[in-house]
Amino acid sequence: MIQDEDRKQQVYLYHVASGKTAPLGRFYLPPKYEGEWRCDTHPRSSPDGRSAVIDSPHGGNGRQMHLIDVAQGANGS
Repeated sequence: MIQDEDRKQQVYLYHVASGKTAPLGRFYLPPKYEGEWRCDTHPRSSPDGRSAVIDSPHGGNGRQMHLIDVAQGANGS
């Protein structure tokens, strides 16, 4: 996970053998999530590899779990 200057956390897949990455999305991190209250995304993949879940406050309702369809995210959709 990387955070850019717009406070967007970038979540991506990483293929170990090739060293290639595929972006899954950019998620806004509100300023109140700083220091010990920061919210890292803690991405986890499903057993079948078709989806990933992240912990993020980007929706405005506090920290929530968000399910990402890996095929759509990796294709830039």
